[in-house]
Amino acid sequence: MGTSPSKSWLIQKEGILKKALELFPDLEDDKITKEGYRYLEFFTGNEKGKAAYIEGQVKRWLKDIDALREIAVPEPQLAYTAYTIGVKEQWSFLRRTTPSIADEMIAIEEAIYRMLLPATTDQQFIEDKLRKIMSLPTRHGGLGVENPAEMAELEYLHSVALTKELCDAVVEKAPSYTPNQESDKNIRKWIRSSKEEMYKGMLEGMKKGLNYQQRKNLELLAEKGASSFLTCLPLEEYRFHLNRQEFQDAMSVRYDLPIVGEARPERCACEKSKVNNIEHALSCKLGGYVVLRHNSIRDYLHSELKGVCSNVELEPTLMATKGRKLPKGTIVEDGARLDVGARGFWSNMDKALFDVKVFNPLAASNDFQGLKKTYEEKERKKRTKYLHRVVEVDGGIFTPLVMSTTGGYGSDFTTMIQQLAKKKQDRTGNSYQSCIRYIRLRLSFAMVRSVTLSLRGYRGKQTIEDTNIDIYNL
Repeated sequence: MGTSPSKSWLIQKEGILKKALELFPDLEDDKITKEGYRYLEFFTGNEKGKAAYIEGQVKRWLKDIDALREIAVPEPQLAYTAYTIGVKEQWSFLRRTTPSIADEMIAIEEAIYRMLLPATTDQQFIEDKLRKIMSLPTRHGGLGVENPAEMAELEYLHSVALTKELCDAVVEKAPSYTPNQESDKNIRKWIRSSKEEMYKGMLEGMKKGLNYQQRKNLELLAEKGASSFLTCLPLEEYRFHLNRQEFQDAMSVRYDLPIVGEARPERCACEKSKVNNIEHALSCKLGGYVVLRHNSIRDYLHSELKGVCSNVELEPTLMATKGRKLPKGTIVEDGARLDVGARGFWSNMDKALFDVKVFNPLAASNDFQGLKKTYEEKERKKRTKYLHRVVEVDGGIFTPLVMSTTGGYGSDFTTMIQQLAKKKQDRTGNSYQSCIRYIRLRLSFAMVRSVTLSLRGYRGKQTIEDTNIDIYNL
């Protein structure tokens, strides 16, 4: 036989058992079946056997989802990551090798929709339109938690297309088979592009049922960097772990969901807004959370620049203008500072100066123009204030670093990140892709933490009670 009888199974058609025993006399009776047998993670055999196998697999997967639901109560980020990079891959192979199983996958979708997502976000119920958004890849503003029933047939058709040449060779009993690398590459490219077109079509269809604010929110979530914190393992070593409240508040900000959990006051202590909603919490300056958000980005960039440049300064003071005439709008006062300075960032021994701007794209003041123009306007204002002074007085290169509270970057910040990744690659020997991914992740987590803190951080008056306690008698 060429294989071990103890590890072999024979799937035989009706009425040919006698012939099968003659051809394979070494097989034990319990190794011969008419219904079929599991191979890897799919089933080959008749419809009755396939149905029984899939039913058993679905029951096992439902138990896994229920286990993740329990984990999501104390550790939602861990449960989400375990699902997206682990659990959901269990049925990927089955969908790619078995046709017409969408109906069987509905039970899994119901468990995801009714149990896992509410537990992960700490919401009692997920609306249908939000469920559809969450099914999109993170790069399109979703969570990458696709509907397994909807994707079943498409996954199978893509698998058939990719393996057609091999299957034809087997059917034709070809003595050998050499994969056509160019054909394989083109088919994979077609699969990627067809999926992307499908997601874009889904997105456009969803937008028709959304209001202006919801459509704008999806645009923000689709920005480069806005979803980075959802794409990595929750590793404490790199500060990629969010506690329960941080992760669930991040979901509330991401999808404009009610902020639940520990009590929050209905009105902000500033008394300037009737409602203490997400938009107000991100813009209110009381409590210093706007400054903290800015500083978290500034401090991270300072730490990274120290590893790749020389003479790195935090809040460097600009040189005095000494009466030099500069364009209108330029900051000319002595003692003016920028956020970070470094030598040799753009080229050898150059003096690079950076200033950070973090803005809330959900604020009404940023609602009068498109997102791209908002970034450009924030960059232009920074250049008006500092560019000519830095160039003409300090002899340096000025770069405005504009970032939104949802995690996106302006064009100058994007260029700076790319250059930082190249320098980090040269210094560490790691690949450019791993370096830029690490930088984006660190920026993403810094922003998420500072944003979620502003939702719940204390904004009341800071008072110290005079208790007249003699500390020496404690």
